[in-house]
Amino acid sequence: MSRLEAAMSKIESVQKLCRAPSVSVGVLHQGEVVFRRSVGLRDVEANLEADSDTAYQIGSCSKLFTSAAVGLLSKGQPIWKDKVHDHLPEFDPIQDRCIGKTATIADLCRNSTGLANPNAIFLGPRGTTVVKGEDHITMVNKLPTSNEHGQRFNNWWYYSNAAFGLLADVVKKSSGAQFATFLKDRVCSPLGLSQTLLTEADVVRNTNVAHPYVQRIDGTWARIDNEYTTEKYGPVLATIGIRTSVNDMLAFFAAVMNRYDLENESTPSPELLAKCQGNPLREISSMWNSWWTRPCEDGFENDTAYTLGWFRTTMPTSALGMLSYNSVHRKEDIIGKESDSRTLYGHNGISNGFVATAYLIPDSHTAVVALSNTADAGDASETASQILLQAIFDLKPQIDLLPSLEASIADRLRMHKDMVKDWREHRDVSQYDEAVSEEFLGTYVGFGVSYIHIIHSDTSLSRLAVRFADQEASQCDLEPYNKDALSFLPLDHHEKLERGMIDWDYWQVGVFTLVREGMTLDLNVPTSKADSPPRGSVADDFTGTGTQVTESETKKPVVGLRWKWDEFDQPGLWIKSK
Repeated sequence: MSRLEAAMSKIESVQKLCRAPSVSVGVLHQGEVVFRRSVGLRDVEANLEADSDTAYQIGSCSKLFTSAAVGLLSKGQPIWKDKVHDHLPEFDPIQDRCIGKTATIADLCRNSTGLANPNAIFLGPRGTTVVKGEDHITMVNKLPTSNEHGQRFNNWWYYSNAAFGLLADVVKKSSGAQFATFLKDRVCSPLGLSQTLLTEADVVRNTNVAHPYVQRIDGTWARIDNEYTTEKYGPVLATIGIRTSVNDMLAFFAAVMNRYDLENESTPSPELLAKCQGNPLREISSMWNSWWTRPCEDGFENDTAYTLGWFRTTMPTSALGMLSYNSVHRKEDIIGKESDSRTLYGHNGISNGFVATAYLIPDSHTAVVALSNTADAGDASETASQILLQAIFDLKPQIDLLPSLEASIADRLRMHKDMVKDWREHRDVSQYDEAVSEEFLGTYVGFGVSYIHIIHSDTSLSRLAVRFADQEASQCDLEPYNKDALSFLPLDHHEKLERGMIDWDYWQVGVFTLVREGMTLDLNVPTSKADSPPRGSVADDFTGTGTQVTESETKKPVVGLRWKWDEFDQPGLWIKSK
């Protein structure tokens, strides 16, 4: 306990470095809660302090709860080997029919479907959801499935929130209940997780909620909009939207480890049976025994993998924080290099204005949870978690993790500067003709369900703005970029975060290129290499090849727009409505 108390001064330094309003942490050891502390404010405007019951959004740590919910659907045998289409007959990705025919629930859970990760398509600016929940499968069916090496399905580990989110639809179809209702009734209520929030009403009614913030350069705080905790879009809730507290996370982890012990004991003790009485969780062992390997070349080469919604590794390793917002993972910062190895399960979570880290070590019934209400340039939750792991196990040698965090912060800011530099290098406003702005007005439809509205604006240089779906809050001014190209990318790092665009970290994601009649090969083919325009088109010029559009081409009507919504996939085509 004294080591944990001493660790708090370091965590307070982490809070300051990350410009975080608050950090809340907790430790479970030998099955008992041994430490809980919070520093800072959950509500800056009202000057309200955070505590161990404060509900933070936990980003991708939501996947831990979602996998637990899916495990409860097992009937006689684990559900993980079930074909997805047996539960969702409409699941049929058109760019690789093998996925629809053979992909399993396990493939969704461990990110091996090869489906793209279209966060910018269904998660709009200012924390909006800009595709309807009922349209999620339609969007997924039209996603890219390949890269330059070929089809990714069961050939590549490819992290996809959209694919994982289908598990919410599996739960709904199999149970007959909305995902939020099922999770509350079957997991949260039986475990007494009263501060785990799953609906919009939960958030509004709750009196101990952390609000997300980013600190501006002048020191003032901007509250970030975030509507991901919603029962209306199950796949978003299941992937990144759950809110919970340190106390609830520790209780959930205790139940996970008790159930794991029960599943692995041929003759469970009366004490273990008593602990598991009323525990609704199932299939923890099978959940952790299917994985996709994620090797780390750090000199230790300890087992690291992504299981069914859980990250697994063995310390010492540089893999800790692999899924966090910290971008620097140096060999010299590996904790426990001279201590016993320990297998660890957990996840990191990032969403607009929140970071979360949750780790458990079954052998010692240990869990560490850290939650924070900012996601600036460093991950306070990940660094705090590693500080606590060092303290609880007295790991040797003791590593000062603050320099690593400082390096991550500097690297994240450098990446933003590099993105802005690329954006500036490809921009040429001399080509832009304001006279044709009226041609761009209209609604553009992509992936069958994504609506991009280009509308009038009195505040932008182009006199245009973009609105995603019917979400007024998503509206952003459009600025001239190139001939027939407009941009809505915030160039200031903190403005980008304040606008709720944490995932928009590639310069082309903030640029639309208008497509004129005759410039595309096939308007009906979704994003793929086959849908790439011929050299000499606007889209080719947009990528920086320097090819110019002819005068005759500029007189043709605008029929669509191209948007490179992700750095690692081809641009998508949105067709202009008649």
